[in-house]
Amino acid sequence: MAENSNLVDDATAIEIELGSGDEGDEASTYRTQNDPSQPYQRSNVIERKGSVSIHCVAVDVVHGTLEPEGELATLLVFDFQFDPNKRARRIVEAKMSFVFASTGGDPAPAVLKIAPRGRMTVVPTPQTESTTRGAKAEAGGGALGISLGAGLTWEKSVSRETSDATTVVGSIDLVGRNYGASNGVSWALIENRSVETGVPAHVRTAVLLQRAAPASSSSSSSAFQAIVTIRAQADLRSSVSWLFGKTPKDDPILYDPSLPPTHKLQHYEVDQLGKVDLQALSAIAFTNDGASG
Repeated sequence: MAENSNLVDDATAIEIELGSGDEGDEASTYRTQNDPSQPYQRSNVIERKGSVSIHCVAVDVVHGTLEPEGELATLLVFDFQFDPNKRARRIVEAKMSFVFASTGGDPAPAVLKIAPRGRMTVVPTPQTESTTRGAKAEAGGGALGISLGAGLTWEKSVSRETSDATTVVGSIDLVGRNYGASNGVSWALIENRSVETGVPAHVRTAVLLQRAAPASSSSSSSAFQAIVTIRAQADLRSSVSWLFGKTPKDDPILYDPSLPPTHKLQHYEVDQLGKVDLQALSAIAFTNDGASG
């Protein structure tokens, strides 16, 4: 998905990216790593703490099939949290993306469905915009012999109803190549500029992947990974120099399809993942009450 160019004028961009770092608070330096004893499917996907905290948690990971005896599939559910830690600071735009790849010789998983998907607006705020245009009439005789007093002006006012809203855009993407099935997903969050409430504090997303049959019977040959990127833009008072410390490269998330399902949000029929209602799993809220992690 292309980068959105409609950014607020008084904003400072920050990037939180697996594989790159940011200069900032020394106390906020953090590296998300895989546990050497349990390297697969870590729940704490990414965590950054500073003047603004950003946290991504894997809520559910379910490996199975789209239908009985059908194609292999994986369902992933993530919670994102965006928390300003100091007064008068907010995140005005954020973009979260995942790129999936095989760690063996098999094809990369293909993204079938995501939620939320497309462009959604949250809590629109209607308002009236009024434009007034004026002109000054000169003294003297007109075409009909009518004289106007010096300095007399006329004005024309035009009013129109407009609305603004918090916007969420979900997209299935083809990343790093121009052929084959889509291997990436992304979500963009843009604040309601009229009320300056920042992006939603809690966003839950869901992804359904289709996996190729492994080339061999070993579980490692069907393993795959996800590389996560989070880019955020904060209001001007949240200077990029204090948001996040310089962070070493984070580990990609590793997935092992032989691991059991998590079933945290609900019980999933692992042989009918194609019937799961992803939209019902997703959520958007302006508070983190009840958020996982």
